[in-house]
Amino acid sequence: MAASFLAPRRAIVLAALLALAGGLALPTHASAESTLDKIKHSGTIVIGTSAAYAPFDFVEDGKIVGFDADLGKEIARRMGVKAEWQNIDFKGIIAALKSKRVDILITAMTRTPARADQIAFSIPYYDAGIGAAYPLAHPISKPADLVGKVVGVQLGTSGEAFVRAIAGVREVKTYDSILLALKDMQNGRVEAVVDPLPPIKYNLRNIPGMATTAVWKSSVVGINTRKEDTALLAEINRQLGALEKDGFLAKLDKKWF
Repeated sequence: MAASFLAPRRAIVLAALLALAGGLALPTHASAESTLDKIKHSGTIVIGTSAAYAPFDFVEDGKIVGFDADLGKEIARRMGVKAEWQNIDFKGIIAALKSKRVDILITAMTRTPARADQIAFSIPYYDAGIGAAYPLAHPISKPADLVGKVVGVQLGTSGEAFVRAIAGVREVKTYDSILLALKDMQNGRVEAVVDPLPPIKYNLRNIPGMATTAVWKSSVVGINTRKEDTALLAEINRQLGALEKDGFLAKLDKKWF
């Protein structure tokens, strides 16, 4: 009985070897599924964010909230899947995407050449560029209007670098937070505050009598995928286009800024 059992197995192995020797393709599993396919099959999209940049991403009552959180949940809903969030230190967030710990990043990441060399960027969903806040009683509209003025900035930011490059600014006052700079402007100690506009607008919500300029130096942010995930990036871009067209992004801007 042992011989009769083993003989068919030997025949199968021999047939397989002969097929390989003759260059014939044996039946194989389907090619590896794309990340977009995996998301659809699992019903979940894993989103990485660094939840320490209000109002885009921050933690409130133990949950990740903000502009990006609302955006990610809506994109997932429209894709017919659930959003699962991972809060990752910003310094390691690109590595988390490249290592496939997460499927995408929604973390208000500014597009730079160095980052674009490593990961893909969607079409922009917000311009987090530099601008200024000013008292309504003393409006400004362009960088040249800062000449002769005392300007507040957050220490070490792109806003500080921007102001220091303008010749003729009377004084640059630095602060540990943008909120402190805005409070000093409210108290008349500075005449304008320069920073990326999203945190300025967020912090101005409870400070009356202030306004903001348009963006002076553009700095667009996008959603990120791995470079090889072209199908997923195309789907994200399709969703962002629809969100812009139907006014969802404008509603988020009004809600958070």
